[in-house]
Amino acid sequence: MLAMKNLILALAVTTLSTTLSSTLAAEIITLPIGEQTRQSELQLPERGTHKNTVLENFGDPQEMTSAVGEPPISQWRYGEYVVYFEGNWVIQAVVKHPPQDLSNR
Repeated sequence: MLAMKNLILALAVTTLSTTLSSTLAAEIITLPIGEQTRQSELQLPERGTHKNTVLENFGDPQEMTSAVGEPPISQWRYGEYVVYFEGNWVIQAVVKHPPQDLSNR
């Protein structure tokens, strides 16, 4: 009985120390408030806009993907943003995040 209690205690201590060491080793990333969510200055297609209107107002995209899934979702990739469509209608336009130089870390 005492051996079983010692085994359970040893397992509990090992589990606790592993959990704490994993938590303590986590990297903390901080972003200045202004960089967490920034409003883009780009004009983007609005939700509910038809594909033809997007073509007229924003021109041809650099790349178009075929619709995938149900409902069919496709995307048009422009230089600084991506427009997502459900069928023929815009559901979201997302500004691409600029690449960061991580060599100085």
